[in-house]
Amino acid sequence: MYSRPGCRRYCLSAIAALGAAIGWNSPSHAHVQQLIIDSTSTATYTPVGGTPTPYTIYSGRIFGELKPHDRHNTIIQDIDHAPKTRGRVDYIANFEIITPTDPRQRNGLMIYEVPNRGGSAISTNSLQPGATYVESGWQGDLLTQCTAEPVPLYPCTDLRNGAYGTPRVGNTGPSGPQTAFVIQVPVATTNGQPPSKNNTITGKVYGHIKINTTGPTGQLVIFSNAWVPYQPAGYTPGGVPSTDGAQFWSLTSQTTDGVDGLKTPITNWTWARCPNGPATGTPNPYFVCLGSGNFDPNLLYEMVFTVQNPLVLGIGFAATRDFISFLRYEPNDQAGHPNPISGSVRNVIDIGSSQSGSFIRGSIFHGFNEDENGRIVVDGAWPQIDGRMMWMNMRWAQPNVIPNLYMGGDESPVWWADFPNQARHLPPSGMLDRCRDSHTCPEILETYGSNEFYDEKMGPDFTGFCVTCLFDIPKPPNVYRYYYPGTSHGGSIAAGSFHWSPPPTTTPFNSSQTYPNNPNGENFTNSALLADFIDFIMNGRPMPPSIPGQSYPTLAAGQLVPPTKTAEGFPDIPGFPFGGNMAWPPFVYDYGPGVDYSQQTGIPTIQPPIIKQVLTEYVPHVNSDGNENVGGVPSILFQAPLGTYVGWNIIPPGTFYAGQQVQLQGGFWAFQQTRADRMTAGDPRPSLEERYGTHRGYVCVVTAAANDAVRQGFLLVADAQTLIGFASNSNVLAAPFTPSSTDANTEARLCSSPDAQALTATGRTN
Repeated sequence: MYSRPGCRRYCLSAIAALGAAIGWNSPSHAHVQQLIIDSTSTATYTPVGGTPTPYTIYSGRIFGELKPHDRHNTIIQDIDHAPKTRGRVDYIANFEIITPTDPRQRNGLMIYEVPNRGGSAISTNSLQPGATYVESGWQGDLLTQCTAEPVPLYPCTDLRNGAYGTPRVGNTGPSGPQTAFVIQVPVATTNGQPPSKNNTITGKVYGHIKINTTGPTGQLVIFSNAWVPYQPAGYTPGGVPSTDGAQFWSLTSQTTDGVDGLKTPITNWTWARCPNGPATGTPNPYFVCLGSGNFDPNLLYEMVFTVQNPLVLGIGFAATRDFISFLRYEPNDQAGHPNPISGSVRNVIDIGSSQSGSFIRGSIFHGFNEDENGRIVVDGAWPQIDGRMMWMNMRWAQPNVIPNLYMGGDESPVWWADFPNQARHLPPSGMLDRCRDSHTCPEILETYGSNEFYDEKMGPDFTGFCVTCLFDIPKPPNVYRYYYPGTSHGGSIAAGSFHWSPPPTTTPFNSSQTYPNNPNGENFTNSALLADFIDFIMNGRPMPPSIPGQSYPTLAAGQLVPPTKTAEGFPDIPGFPFGGNMAWPPFVYDYGPGVDYSQQTGIPTIQPPIIKQVLTEYVPHVNSDGNENVGGVPSILFQAPLGTYVGWNIIPPGTFYAGQQVQLQGGFWAFQQTRADRMTAGDPRPSLEERYGTHRGYVCVVTAAANDAVRQGFLLVADAQTLIGFASNSNVLAAPFTPSSTDANTEARLCSSPDAQALTATGRTN
C-alpha cells in the first residue's frame, strides 16, 4: 500500500527536479500572483548548538488566486460560491520568512511553522542551524474579530490596504515575534458574485455566552475567548441586528456527554454591548445585552441564531500549500517579484502544535500536500498534541474550537490507515487516502501526551469510533508515533519541575483548577525528535523505532482502557480522587443531511447538532502510583517521578462547569517525603525516601535514565546535562532531611551501575 519511505521521498525529489528542468518553474496554474515584502530587517541569532549567525527577516503579504474547478481545489467547501476575478478566486495572507542572510549558510531545509490562532509560531531561541523558517496566515475567521464600533462587515482589516500586524524587528529596534498571521478569504454568495443585499447566504450556528460573565452584557463565544465568527443575518454596520428567529436560553447543568438540566428561554435581550445596562448599550453583532438583570456565572447561556455571509475558510489550506510550493520551487511570482529564498530549499518540514497540528492533519486529509502541478509540498509533517481533523472545510465552520460539546472536528476519519468508521457505518478510509493516490504523502512524526486522551479525544486515532473498542488501527510505515506518558497539553520541563513540595493540605489549588499543575513537559523529548526527524528527512538516517505497545499504547497490550477508576487501575490517593472519568468523549453528531461525514464537508442545518451516540474515549492504564505504565517515550522527570502526573484536572466549584475537565490542563499530586509522612497520610504510594534513599540516589536515577534516553535518540546530550543539573540542584531529599542507614543502602543500590554515576552516552548534540 505504501512505498518505502526513503524511495518515495527521494524519487519524488528527482521527479520534481526533472519537472523543473522541463518547465515546471514556469507555472501553468494560478497560485501566488504577487509576493509583496512590506518590511525587511536583519538580526543576529544563535541557532541550537551553533554560533551567532546573521539572519534576514522578510514580512509581507501573499496575493493568491485559485482555479475553482481545478481538481486540487474542488474539495474546498463553497469555492464554487466565491466571487471570482477572471474566473479565479482571490485571497490575501500575510507571512514571515527568517533565513540566514548568507545563502551559503542555508542547508536546504525549510521549516514551515503553523501559527496557532494567528500567533507567531517561530521562536528565534530555538532555530535549527542552517534552516530557513516560514509562517503565514491560514485562519480566515480571525478577521471577524472586530473591536471597533460600529462593527464593520468582513474583513475587519482589508489586507489590500497594507501590512498587517507588527513585524518582527531586527537590529534596528526592539526584537520580538510578529504579532499576528491572518488570511483574507472570500465571502460565499448565492450566485458567486460580490456580496450584495440580493445574494446573501444565511444559516444557523451555535454559541454560548462566555463563562463567568456576571454583568448585563456578554460576548457570544465558542469557548473561553474564541469568538463565534459570524454576524446575525441582516446586520449592517451601525445597525441594530434583529433577534428574530434566535433561540436563547439558560441551563442549570450540562454533562460532558450532553445531558442538559433545566432549560429556561430568554426573550428580553438585544444584540448590543452594554456594560452599564441596556439604556447605554451600543449595537454590536457579537455581544448580547439583557433587557433586565445580570448574567449568572452558575448558569450556561446558549444560543442558536441565523447568521449571514459564510467564509470560504478551506482556502486557508490551499493558500498554505501554494505559498510553501512557491518558496520551494519558483524563482518569481506571476508579477515578476523574486522569491527571496529561491534556490535555497531542498526539503520542507511543517510543524504545528494543538490547533495547528489539526490543521496539518486536515491539510493532508484533504489532499493539500500536492500542489497544482502535482508536486509534493512538504516532505515531513509533525502534527503535535492533537488528534482532531481541523474543522475548517465546512460551511459555518469554526476553526477555533476545542473538542468540547457540540464542537466539530471528529466527523471524518482521524486515523492514518484505512479503517472502517464503525459508528457511522462507513467503509474503510483514512487521512492518507488522497496523498497515497497522488504519491505525495509526507513522512509523519506524530507526538502527543496524556492530556490529549482526556481533553483532545485522541483515543479514536488508535481505536476508531466505537463504544466497545476491539481493534488497534494499524500504523502506516510512514508514520512515526511516540507517546509522552503523564504530560499535560504540551508544556515544558524546567528547573522548577524538579522542585519537591508536599501535597497541598486543601483543595482547590486555585479558582480554575482543583489540583496543582502537571510539571511534566515535552520540550526535551521534542528537541531530540526534531533533530532525529530533520536527519531522517535530509539524510535518510532512520528514526528511533516506533513500535506498537512500546513507543505508544495499544489495546492488544491491555494498555488502552475505558476512563474509569477500575479499568485504569487508579489507586486510592488521599486528597487526590480519580478524575479521569470526566474525559471528553467522542460523539456521533447529526448536523443534518447536507453534511458529508466521510469528508467533513458540506452544509450543516441542525444546530446544535443532535447527539446520536456517545462513544468511548479509551485512555492509558496506570500503575500503583497512578502513573501511566504503557508504551511510550517517558521524560526523564517521569522516570524519576516526584509524584503522580495525570492528563486530567478538575474545575472547582463556583462556575457552571464545576466538576468537569479543565481545558488543556493536567494535574499532579506529590509523593510524601518520608515513609513516616506517608504512613501518617495513609498514602499507598512509596515516599521519596523509600524510592531514592538520598538526594544522590535521586540524581543517580535521573542520570541513568538520561543515558538510556540519549542512546535511544530521545534526548540530546546537552539537554541530558541540563536535566542532570536540574536534579543535582533540586531540593529532593536535601537538608534538613537526614538519611538513615537504610536510605544509604538504597542510594548505594541505585548508584551502583556506571550509567547512574555520570553521563557517558554519546548521541546527538543538536
